[in-house]
Amino acid sequence: MPARSKKFQKQIDKAVKDPHLSLALTRGLTTIRDRRDNAFKELDFEGMRSEFRAIKEKAIENMPALVEQFTREAEAVGATVHLAKTIDDANRIIGDIAEHHGVKMAVKAKSMATEEIHLNDYLEKRGVTAVETDLGEWILQLSKETPSHLIAPAIHKTREQIAEIFRKNLKGQKKLGSETPELVKVARAELRQAFIDAGMGISGGNAGIAESGTLVLVSNEGNGRLVTTLPPVHVAVMGVEKILPTLEDATKMLQLLPRSGTSQKLTSYVSFITGPSRSADIELDLSIGVHGPKEVHIVLLDNGRFAAREDEDLVDTLYCIRCGACSNVCPPYQIVSGHLFGHVYTGPIGLPLTAIHHGLENAADPQSLCVSCNACQVVCPVDIPIPRMIMDVRERVVDQMGHATRMKDEALERWSNPKQGNRWMRMAARGAAPLKDRDGYIKRIPLQGKMTKDRHLIAPVRKPLRDRIKPRRGHKRPAGPAPEPIFPGSQVAGQTVAYFPGCMIDRLMPEMGETAIKVFEACGCHVIFPPDQHCCGLVALNSGDTKRGRTMAEQTIRMLEKVDADWIVSNSTSCYAAIVDDYRHLFRHDPEWLERTERLAGRIVDATTFLTDKAQIKPLPGTNGAGPIVTYHDACQSHNALGIKEQPRYIIEEVLGLELREMRDSSVCCGFGGSFAMDFPEVSSAILQKKINHAEATEARVLVSDNPGCLMQIKGGLHARGSKVRAMHIMELIAERLGARSS
Repeated sequence: MPARSKKFQKQIDKAVKDPHLSLALTRGLTTIRDRRDNAFKELDFEGMRSEFRAIKEKAIENMPALVEQFTREAEAVGATVHLAKTIDDANRIIGDIAEHHGVKMAVKAKSMATEEIHLNDYLEKRGVTAVETDLGEWILQLSKETPSHLIAPAIHKTREQIAEIFRKNLKGQKKLGSETPELVKVARAELRQAFIDAGMGISGGNAGIAESGTLVLVSNEGNGRLVTTLPPVHVAVMGVEKILPTLEDATKMLQLLPRSGTSQKLTSYVSFITGPSRSADIELDLSIGVHGPKEVHIVLLDNGRFAAREDEDLVDTLYCIRCGACSNVCPPYQIVSGHLFGHVYTGPIGLPLTAIHHGLENAADPQSLCVSCNACQVVCPVDIPIPRMIMDVRERVVDQMGHATRMKDEALERWSNPKQGNRWMRMAARGAAPLKDRDGYIKRIPLQGKMTKDRHLIAPVRKPLRDRIKPRRGHKRPAGPAPEPIFPGSQVAGQTVAYFPGCMIDRLMPEMGETAIKVFEACGCHVIFPPDQHCCGLVALNSGDTKRGRTMAEQTIRMLEKVDADWIVSNSTSCYAAIVDDYRHLFRHDPEWLERTERLAGRIVDATTFLTDKAQIKPLPGTNGAGPIVTYHDACQSHNALGIKEQPRYIIEEVLGLELREMRDSSVCCGFGGSFAMDFPEVSSAILQKKINHAEATEARVLVSDNPGCLMQIKGGLHARGSKVRAMHIMELIAERLGARSS
């Protein structure tokens, strides 16, 4: 869904055009992604995160009891625990502590919880200067900005920009260079005295241990240790969801958090703080406040967390350990940064967190930037279904605020009616005819320059697939013998395939459908095309329009239930994923439709898996490597949601005998994201250019994928660039090689 405010859209336009932002994010995120992958290389990541998720599930289920236990144990060792229901409560508690001790300056370690409550602004109003001592946070404090990343707050700044910030704001630094060691040296010198002079140290908390009342802090710079030991008063602010039952549970978290966040086995500093500092070295007489603080206050923050615990759609946000890994792999984030992709909490997990802690109105625009690529859940160390939760937030936005534009609302209303949708698409095909070139692309749309600047659009065809294959239209398996299989040993020879291509192939790229039918026949199958198929509803579901999405989902289920075939096969993995995944969530409260969905899910399969697992196709005789060099783009739903990874590569290399050259980031989104490409064409195109650059770097002449949406996007980008690379569906590649072999 497009931006709701002109201000947000202007910020997007500015971000996309900002070369410094692009450079900073490319430098930082590329490095951190590669390092994270290496950090888990020799480990059972899936097993580790499954184990810790179970720990978090139990902890959140018992959260009230754990809060009580933590409070009791922490106070037993000398800490004071405060439960803050709201942001105002938390600020008032901290402000009162500062006032009681006459604090004029406080030093702060990095803490997203204090960002959540806007603590610095509040303390300033009460006459307390809060000095950020985390390097990134301090940089942003100097430049009067907010963090753009959960663990790397200044990742949107280049070192050259940071040097300029220092030169402008610090005395005696007019000639400062831009090398990182030099910048760090300046920061160390500038901040050193603040630690000594501060009357209060303020930190966050990565975890609380209920059995001992212990606060767990992880850091790298050393400032966290200084903040929590040098000032006479230490105040820690931590969400109630961070409390874990035992020390052993906390160690499980520590195996995941550093690797996911900073790619380390363990951070430089891991602190376990159990009450204020103490000593009994003089006659075993206990004294509180020796070298460390005399008082430790722990502010446990609610601010919507207990309510989220009762919200079945958003409760999983409480499992988050704030590692930031989801931001590091998020394609739109890599273009616009967290200042747009989020609110106080940034990145993918920041969107549902914003809805919980700062209201749906602050999530309304940022959530629209999600492309639903599922990359965030793949790397999440607690296996949080972040993409699903973002869609649930989007649904609430649409329910409460409507669609961002009247045009989108009307388009989805029309499209949800098959007869109106059919008529509309045929009219669109006629209307697009004067605009398209001889290749079938629209290079320019009047008054919509962003749409076609770096990506030409494939025009709707006047003769869709359903009109080209009329003899195959029907619900019943054909009489008579099936085609003779070309693939040796096909395990589906003589069976019937009901072909469900999806509306994009049907209406925009019917040649993909025609070649898919040829491949099914090469397996020795009858092929039928259910004539009343329309749209799976994904376009509405991804837009947060559950009502119309459900209408189309029910239409699809009814239509496919009538089919008499051995298999229902789709070569649109987005449509397939919608049916076997999204429908289950859509109908989760409707037992009848959920059961019908489950039955359908057992009958439908994606085309690639059909070939490798059902037909079990073997290498074609006569394939000796002659043919184009190929690179492969893993569609988001295929790779991240469905786990389709090795199957297409087996087909390309083993069955067809072609050379496959892997591109960098082959499984990273191409920027299509359904209507996202139309809602935010400038962001979509920026993501697309990276994909095309990686593909061209392989020097392959053919780019293959298994998803028509990706291929429409990539084809349009290649056409706009004038590239020599061809993009084609894997079914088209197979059909082409079958044709080359027969000739």
